[in-house]
Amino acid sequence: MYKFLNGLLMLFVLTGAAFLTISAQTEKRIDEIKQIYKETNAKIAEAEENGEYSSTFLSELVVNKNNGSYPAVGTYKTVVKFYYTFGDREKNPYPDRLLKIEVETKCSDRTETAEFLLNETGQLIFYFGKKDDQEFRAYFSAEKPLKFLKGPESVSLNDKTANQTAKAVLAEKRKLAGIFSASLDF
Repeated sequence: MYKFLNGLLMLFVLTGAAFLTISAQTEKRIDEIKQIYKETNAKIAEAEENGEYSSTFLSELVVNKNNGSYPAVGTYKTVVKFYYTFGDREKNPYPDRLLKIEVETKCSDRTETAEFLLNETGQLIFYFGKKDDQEFRAYFSAEKPLKFLKGPESVSLNDKTANQTAKAVLAEKRKLAGIFSASLDF
């Protein structure tokens, strides 16, 4: 019986240590993503200030630029901003590495925003969305969710609604990245 309890205690200790290690690795990765977010936003700010001298570029798509009224909706306008830069200049001399996508949709009296932050290989690493004063953040690694936040509250990775949102976000990122890639062919 003593050996059994000792073994059980050792199992709990090892499980706890493994959980703490995984949790620490996740937090480290989230800190890295936050740093990439800060660096990317600094590049974007520099590009907006010194556009023609910057190595960060902006393409913009505007849906319903003239603010025409949509039936059963009213005023509607979406602006999508694609921020991009150079990738591997040895293989490709043209800027085509997508850094960040920002989406703002104004529909009647509501405004929805979304941000998609991508890594060097074009994978989504961070998503921020705001709709009806609700904020949602998702951190990703290899386009798999690491952490969800709804407002300031952490949401379980097993939460059905959060996982559905993550799938929708990844689908939207693929669609927007495809639009961006197609725009480079002009």
